[in-house]
Amino acid sequence: MLVHRGSRLLEFIGESASRKTLNCLTSNKVEVILGQSVDLNSSSDGVYRTSGGEAIVADCHFICIGKSIGSSWLKETILKDSLDTQGRLMVDSNLRVKGHNNIFGIGDITDIPELKQGYLAQSHAKIAAKNIALLTKGAKDEKLAMYKPATKALAIVSLGRKKAVARFPCFSIAGRVPGMIKSGDLFVGNTRKGLGDV
Repeated sequence: MLVHRGSRLLEFIGESASRKTLNCLTSNKVEVILGQSVDLNSSSDGVYRTSGGEAIVADCHFICIGKSIGSSWLKETILKDSLDTQGRLMVDSNLRVKGHNNIFGIGDITDIPELKQGYLAQSHAKIAAKNIALLTKGAKDEKLAMYKPATKALAIVSLGRKKAVARFPCFSIAGRVPGMIKSGDLFVGNTRKGLGDV
């Protein structure tokens, strides 16, 4: 059973992919409850209550929600005034932390308005590295590379060992084909290879 407080699954990747995910899960006998959450403190002998008052019997549970950004420690540094209200580092189009000419921010911690995904963080790193190299050579600000946020990011979400849902810029697909793309090693092999770790 899957309980999700949102009105649809995978809200961050579009309605078509959400619908395909729900169909894939229900066709595999996964019961999905939308628009509710589980009160974990309500557990009594393996019975949990949802916010809608439903009783769920479960041997175990997994909490699969996003964690807040681990940036609270930055409030004690010179970057304290560069954090937004959600604790994200505010960066400009060159990925420099706002208020600083020689400090760069990349990845999930930034306030870049796009999905927080590994391959996008790698794109951030390339731009930041290029700009650091340019600055060490004395380049002017107008010569720095600019990062353009991804408006239609690629997303592949595993739905088990052999199935996944994928959202591409123009369409989405669910089942074994996207599962073959991602579910083998969840891209760990490619990432390690890219870092020279293989």
